Amino acid sequence: MVSELADRTVDSTSETSAVAAARVRVAVVLATTLAAILILSGITWAQVAARFDTNRVHTEGETIRNAMSGMLSMGLPLGDFIGFQAVSARVLRADPAIQAVIVRDRNGQVVLSNPNDLGAAGSQPALAFTSTAAGDVTTVDGPQSTTRLAMPIVDRFGPAGSLELIFERALIHELTRNAAAAGLAAIVLLATGLMVHCLAIANPEYFQSRRDLIRTYAATCVLGIGLVVSALIGLTAEKAEETAGVYAQSLGARLTEAVDLGISLDDLSGLDDVVREYRDTNSVIGYVALLEGNRIATSTGLDDTGGRWSRPTGYVDAAYEVRPRRLYTPQYRVRVGIRWSTALRATAEAAVAPIGILVIVLILGAIAITRARA
Repeated sequence: MVSELADRTVDSTSETSAVAAARVRVAVVLATTLAAILILSGITWAQVAARFDTNRVHTEGETIRNAMSGMLSMGLPLGDFIGFQAVSARVLRADPAIQAVIVRDRNGQVVLSNPNDLGAAGSQPALAFTSTAAGDVTTVDGPQSTTRLAMPIVDRFGPAGSLELIFERALIHELTRNAAAAGLAAIVLLATGLMVHCLAIANPEYFQSRRDLIRTYAATCVLGIGLVVSALIGLTAEKAEETAGVYAQSLGARLTEAVDLGISLDDLSGLDDVVREYRDTNSVIGYVALLEGNRIATSTGLDDTGGRWSRPTGYVDAAYEVRPRRLYTPQYRVRVGIRWSTALRATAEAAVAPIGILVIVLILGAIAITRARA
């Protein structure tokens, strides 16, 4: 009888040790899975933000290159572009992320720049060009989290040089937006609840049931993925609205300069081309509209040009008010919209590779959770 009691004590002790070890293993598997989901979502968002930033800076570069078209058509040297300082200064004001604008000749020498003192950026070699969806654009990461975007400049005789825009990618800012912080907090709360459940609350029988462990793992994956997807949607909306605001401010600044000179926008020749330029140089932009009060003065991407303004559905948009210095002049607003579908498509395209990695991680996690039982 004494031996039977001893055997039972040994069995109970070993069972308790097995359950304790299973608690730790299950908690580690669940926490690792949530961490993997969080890291892959961060990688996805970094790619989406970089795509928005690159497209935005490319559009600003196109406005500078288009301003040079008249001079280039006459075959004048790049250094003779007398409007460079004014055009580049407007771009730098409209987009604080852009730190410098550089024009190089065909030999790679800097002929125009804003600011004039480029520091280390001026000594860097000119970039080669590769064909991309946005045109002939090459981006190369530089020091101090800056990126150079180069665009070829072509006159009637052929390649004349290149236009470079140096801009900053604030990755820390992108990963600490409100939606990202909310998603991170939700994941941390979920992980904390799971840790408490596994390490303290769950019954020993729970760790001996493969079905219960698989159900918990599946619920954890669904909740974790749902939280990061909702965070990514919120981040995409926030980034799209911010990007639309930069576009609207850039175009509004150009129109404000004309209004400050006493030029009525109704009499401004080529206004339709200026408005159309922004949408044509960036596929992300859904519509651009110039409003005079509640009337659409000119637009691209909308069907009711000349009619009354009605905010279209399915867009993330922003407005910029053109403020004339003189009284009794028409009040204009610039509105720029980005389609929800376009913004979400950019996020989905960036998530293809992370989703593939996540599937592998989830399969490995499912195998690990079944082997973690007591």
